[in-house]
Amino acid sequence: MATNTKPNDVRPAVATPSAPGWVLGMYLGGLALVYAGERVLSGLEKGAGAVSALGVLLVVLATLLRFSPRFRAGGDRRSIESLLAGLSGLGLLAVLLYFWTTPWGVDHLILGKLSDAARTRALDLITVTWVALIVIATLPMIFAETALLPMRNAERPESRRVRSAAAAGLTLALAAVYGSLLVYAASGVKLNVDFSYFKTSRPSESTKKLAQGLSDPVRVVAFFPLVSDVRTEVERYLNELKGSTPKLQIEVQDRLLAPKLAKELRATQDGVIILARGSTTQQIVVGTELDAAKQKLKVLDRDFQEQLTKLAKARLTAYLTVGHGELNESKTSAMEDPNARSATVVRTLLQRQNYTVKDLGLAQGLGRDVPDDADVVVILGPTEPFSNAELESLGRYLGRNGKLFMALDADAFSTKDLVTPEPAASAKPAGSAAPVDLNAVPTGPLADLAKLVGLTYGSDVLANERMHIRLRNDDSDRTRLITQSFSSHASVSTLNRAGSRAGVAFFGAGSLEKARGATERVDFTVRSPSGTFADKNRNYRLDKDGERQITFNLAAAVTGADKKKDDKAAKPDKKDDKKKDGKSNPDEMRAFVLADADAVGDFVMAQDPYNQLLFVDSIRWLVGEESVAGPPNTEEDKRIQHTKQQDLSWFYATIFGAPGLVLAVGLALGRRSRAKGARR
Repeated sequence: MATNTKPNDVRPAVATPSAPGWVLGMYLGGLALVYAGERVLSGLEKGAGAVSALGVLLVVLATLLRFSPRFRAGGDRRSIESLLAGLSGLGLLAVLLYFWTTPWGVDHLILGKLSDAARTRALDLITVTWVALIVIATLPMIFAETALLPMRNAERPESRRVRSAAAAGLTLALAAVYGSLLVYAASGVKLNVDFSYFKTSRPSESTKKLAQGLSDPVRVVAFFPLVSDVRTEVERYLNELKGSTPKLQIEVQDRLLAPKLAKELRATQDGVIILARGSTTQQIVVGTELDAAKQKLKVLDRDFQEQLTKLAKARLTAYLTVGHGELNESKTSAMEDPNARSATVVRTLLQRQNYTVKDLGLAQGLGRDVPDDADVVVILGPTEPFSNAELESLGRYLGRNGKLFMALDADAFSTKDLVTPEPAASAKPAGSAAPVDLNAVPTGPLADLAKLVGLTYGSDVLANERMHIRLRNDDSDRTRLITQSFSSHASVSTLNRAGSRAGVAFFGAGSLEKARGATERVDFTVRSPSGTFADKNRNYRLDKDGERQITFNLAAAVTGADKKKDDKAAKPDKKDDKKKDGKSNPDEMRAFVLADADAVGDFVMAQDPYNQLLFVDSIRWLVGEESVAGPPNTEEDKRIQHTKQQDLSWFYATIFGAPGLVLAVGLALGRRSRAKGARR
């Protein structure tokens, strides 16, 4: 019997099933159990091994299922399953390599027979290998399974999409392995790279001038090991300083190779610089390790200048007045409390200039006379009046060609005359301002101090609506002036040469003028910025009535009137025959007056190095050492401060300037492209 069959009849193909999705879960779960047994539960006496064994079993079963013939029939599906099976086998190999690095594997396999060094290298290599294989096997598998998920039951899954996903996972895995291996390898390289700013300070002009003025030779010996990065930096600094004067004898020695010299100079450790003049020595401790010595190297010139000053100059004496609420009487530093009035920085700067700092008040004899050993007297922001006896004592001291530094405080409560009654106010319309006599002579305790040196002091606080420092971000900041206006006087010559880079801060300054009939020679060395006005009613705004914008004098250098040598004060100067060594003592009265005591207070001095420079150079000028004026070189990070005007400039430049520039460039490029298209 013939069977009728149609030649074109084709039975539909039966789709070959893919490995179920839970196989991936079994594989990942097995890896998680191995991790838990070996890491999380490793501290338990029992159970950890069973968990690890279960994890290995799950990984093995998942891998065997991948190789099952049931899931490997057909073209595209077979290609997909072969890829997943290979990745699963790679993961199983990684697990086996891991167990090779366990204590059991080391003891029972080949690694136990190797030497300690060889075993360590082998374990490191195997560890890196199994970690890399785990990542390379697992990530592509997860990516491939994710791509296969929506077409797992399809008749013909797209193997190209699955392979592309696996390739993306492999790329990510290789990147992770590369990054990890790079970090691992870098940790074994003994190389330190410091990207922070570091530079050894160079000899400053003031240090070179100080060395050139030496009257006797000074021996400088640096004790550093032969192999030392710090030695190289110190030697570079000293060699540059060496050519400034033959009086400076510089050498670099290894302390262990020159024990006799080290004992002679009392060098008990490496990493020190010894300065010796006769039997007197000064020491600078730098250190021998570069990382620890960086901060010292940044201020090497400052420290060297300080120690050289102690050898080059005779020790001078500075008296700071007390008993009148001066800045230097405060026990609390402004670094601890910003509102505190203190002057610890002034005291430190004087000590660095080789001064012995002493107090001078009624208890120390200020009411009778200024001590004969006073090289300079410093008055810092008194808030209480000086007695008549004290004023007369200071006057006699100045008459003996004394040297006086004075900083007056316009914010002091004693600037207001509470004794003299005010004249009765005449009737005038409400809201009108009282007439101001601009030619009136200031009176009061601070005016009495200024009168000692032929000056008048205006206690109305100066303000400026544009050139000021922002601190509280309110109108009161307008009294915090910043000025760059200096004369050519020797006391501010360094600031004058610095130009726009130098800015001296005054927080609540008054003003100075030469007194009528004064015979002293006055040079106003620092002036207020343009737009400054005397804020008489303390509303921090320029009022049309009684207030005007002019230039005010903020500092004055005063010298005595010309006199013949035989026309001196009745009391002879007992200092004529002393301290000739290293000191220039000009035969004239000198005074330097600041219209603001806060300018030399700790809060301002700690943040503005130019205020420190103003104080130091003025002290040098007072005692006749202006030839060595100038700051030491330091490479410390400087605090960046902007005035309100600078802040506004930066604001508009970033908000409008930068976007406008980008827009302009875009328009120019677009116009150029359109022009090219039109020509085509």
